Amino acid sequence: MTITNQQHHRPAIEWLSDLQRAKVEGMSGTKPKITIQDLIEKVNDPNAPEQALIPTSPRSVEACFRLGVDPIELQFHPIAYYKYTGDTDEIARIRYEKNEQVRRERIKSLIDLRKRLVDDGWTGEPGRTAGASAKKIPMGGSNENRPNSSTMVEKERQRLDVLRKRHEREIAQMIAHEAARKELADKQQRKVDALEARAAEMARQKAEHDREWMVRQRELELQRLREQKDLEREGKRMAEERYRRERDAQRAKEEEEKRMKKEAYLRELERRQRTLEHRAETERILSDQAERVRLRKQAMEVADAERSKRLQQEAHDRHLANLEKRKKAEERINSALQANSEILRKKREEFIRRERDAEARRMELERQERLAMEQRRQQEMQREQERHHKYLTAQELEEARKKALRERAEAKERELAELAASRKREMDIRRVEREFELKRRLDRVDEISKVHLYQRQALLERIMDDYERTRQMMRERQLLMRVRKDTNMAASMQRQQLALAMEQLRNARSLERLAGANGTVNAEALMRRPATARV
Repeated sequence: MTITNQQHHRPAIEWLSDLQRAKVEGMSGTKPKITIQDLIEKVNDPNAPEQALIPTSPRSVEACFRLGVDPIELQFHPIAYYKYTGDTDEIARIRYEKNEQVRRERIKSLIDLRKRLVDDGWTGEPGRTAGASAKKIPMGGSNENRPNSSTMVEKERQRLDVLRKRHEREIAQMIAHEAARKELADKQQRKVDALEARAAEMARQKAEHDREWMVRQRELELQRLREQKDLEREGKRMAEERYRRERDAQRAKEEEEKRMKKEAYLRELERRQRTLEHRAETERILSDQAERVRLRKQAMEVADAERSKRLQQEAHDRHLANLEKRKKAEERINSALQANSEILRKKREEFIRRERDAEARRMELERQERLAMEQRRQQEMQREQERHHKYLTAQELEEARKKALRERAEAKERELAELAASRKREMDIRRVEREFELKRRLDRVDEISKVHLYQRQALLERIMDDYERTRQMMRERQLLMRVRKDTNMAASMQRQQLALAMEQLRNARSLERLAGANGTVNAEALMRRPATARV
């Protein structure tokens, strides 16, 4: 199978990066937002450039992400694009119809999914999960509801101011009620310690919970990756097993067809061999018959020559015998003299008559023999003509039989050619269907791999977002802890100063000496008073 226009998929990383770049350009306003509906006219143009087929609308790009569809593969191709080397127009048309149906289904799926995204109110804004249709509230509250560091520090400062004023009021009250103030200060200190311990415990539990959650998320991600790899390996193994079975079946079928063709070829060779043998046998019989006729004719000619020679010899012998007899007769006549002249005359006359009769008989015999020879020659010629006619009839019958055999062979060859063309068409159609089914499976595997890549990318972005948010919370928590630490240190210093001031109050002999110009005891002035001052 020779394929010249086989379409290959782009790498998933390249597909993801191109669509993400187009999405960013569309959301930032660098390029106008182009939807799937806007690209329908361009994808139907087989000469359109590839970069012009990539949408920039966030919803259209999200639809491509979720379905794992490469918009470049949605470009229309004419029937000539699907006609490979050695294919017929019908096979190219079948391949074109199947691929065009898949292309239209993909476009319709993208349009329907984009419409659902519009109906669900999906906008593709940063900070929202790409795979969810509803809003999700992150752990710990939203960014708008969570106070920033400066607000928390300001509130802490206000709380310290309130605490300082309360301390001043307590110092004023401890002038008359030292025991109650001391007990209240101890109770307040225990409350602050409990709050700090509780805050530290909550921070430790939160950090431990965050670590456990991140570990679980990492384990889940690794488990999903392992399951995905197992599924990919299993799919690849099943595809290879199916391809191997189909290849073995195809090889067995091809071997069976080769065997059948070989047997038909051997049968044809055997039939031709029998025809040649039959023709050779016929020619041999005819040549044998012609040879027998020639030999018989030659034998007849030899017999005729011998017969003529024998007749001539017999005539010569008879002539010699007659001369001998004549001589003896003359001698007897001479010896008998004239007494026997009359008898001799009579005998001579009788002899002459017998000679004439013998000559007449000889001539009649020769004439009869010539007539018989002519009759035999005519009969032989007639038999030769009959044999020649039979030979011509046999040749005509042989030619007619050859013609009938050729016609049957041509009809058989036409039937075999039609059957072979029909089988080839069916095999080509099945081959196209197998190629299309394999292509659909590979397309599905490519779509699934792209969807998984997008999901992994989205999950990684969510993990990084949660990680950055967690780091920001940790930084704010550390800042708050430093502020609280500074506040606690300041409060501790104030408590020490307050203890010194209370010691001064306890050691003071007269409160009037500690009073200010207005006659009241100022807590701040008392705490700023040196510890070595005498009252």
